[in-house]
Amino acid sequence: MILNSIDPTSRLVVQTVLRHGPIARVGVAQRTGLSSGSMTRLTTPLVAAGILKEQRPVPVKQLGRPALPLVVVDDAARFVGVKVIPGELHAVVTGLAGHVRATAVRPADTSTLESTAEAVARIVEEFSAHEPSAVGVALAAAVDPLGEVRASPLLGWENGNLAALVTETCGLPCKAANDVDALTLAEHWVGHGRRTHNFAVITVGAGVGAGAVIADELLVGHQGSTGMVGEAWTTWGQKFHDVLADEPLRAAASEAAGRDVALAELRFTDDPAVSAVLDRAATALGELVVLAKQFWGPERILLTGEGIVHFENRMDRVRQVLTERRFEDIDPPELVIAEQDFHAWARGAAALATRLSLAY
Repeated sequence: MILNSIDPTSRLVVQTVLRHGPIARVGVAQRTGLSSGSMTRLTTPLVAAGILKEQRPVPVKQLGRPALPLVVVDDAARFVGVKVIPGELHAVVTGLAGHVRATAVRPADTSTLESTAEAVARIVEEFSAHEPSAVGVALAAAVDPLGEVRASPLLGWENGNLAALVTETCGLPCKAANDVDALTLAEHWVGHGRRTHNFAVITVGAGVGAGAVIADELLVGHQGSTGMVGEAWTTWGQKFHDVLADEPLRAAASEAAGRDVALAELRFTDDPAVSAVLDRAATALGELVVLAKQFWGPERILLTGEGIVHFENRMDRVRQVLTERRFEDIDPPELVIAEQDFHAWARGAAALATRLSLAY
C-alpha cells in the first residue's frame, strides 16, 4: 500500500498522526472531526500496511483498556527534497516521519528553469534505490500554489512552472515552493514548531524572509508573495534586508571599523565599532519579531538561517525589544534560535513532497 493509493480520509488520518503522534485513536478523531467509531476501521489497514504502528500504552489511572498511541512508520515512504541555490543543489532523502536518510550536494546548471529541472531529475535518479514517492523543490523565489515561479531575482529566471518540468523529466509528482515557506512547513510538522497551531519562522542570511502558519495552515499568499519582510522598514527608516542580510551587515561593520571585516568575525567580535553595528542589527531583528507577532500572532517563532549565528549572543536585546513593544495583555511568543545548513532547507523541500502525498 503506497500513500497515494489510499483514500483521502485515510491520508487525513496519516497526516494527523504524523503531526501529532504519538496520539491515541480518540485524539485523531477529535482533531479530524471523524467519528470515534470509524477509527478502528480506518487505522487497522494502515497498521497492517506498515504506514502506522502502535506504541506501548502510557500508564494512566483509568478504568478499561489503555489506549495504544499511534505513530507513523518512517520506512513507509521516501521523499526527495532539493534546495536550489545558484550553481548548486542540496538534496536529502527523508522518510515519512521526516528523518533524513541520505544527503547529497551537486554542482548544477541553474541558469534556466529547464536546466534546473534536468539537474533535479538527475539527483532524483541518484536516489532511485530509495524508491521515492514524490519530489519537493525549494528555492529563493515567489512560487504560487500551482508551482508557477513568479519572481526569482537571485536565480534570474523567467516565469515558468518548475514543478511541472520536474515531473515531466523524472516522472514523479513534484511540489515547488519558496524556500522559507518549505522550511516553515517542515518545522511546523516535524521540527521546532511541532504541535503549535500558530507558528512563524524568520530567516537571516543572504536575504531576510519569513514564513507563517495560522490555525495550522501555511500562508502562501497571492502568487506566493507572503513573507517578503526584507522589504519592510525599521523604525529608523532602513529596510530590514539592508540591516540584517549578510553582505549589508558585513559592509556596515567594515565601514564602522575602518577595515575589511569578514562575516566569520561577526560572531565573536570584540571590536567596539563592530559590536555597535551588531547591536543595532539585533534591535532590527527584535522589531521584525514584533511585526511577526503583530501580523500573525504566533505562539512560537523560530529564528534561523545561516546568518542567525551573528545574533546568538544578542538575543537579550531581541527579547528586550519584544518586551518593550508588548501589547497590553498579549503574551510574547516563545523565541527559538537554531543554526541550520542547506540540508535543513532541503528537508523543508522534502516536507513539500510529503504533504503532496498526504493531500486529502
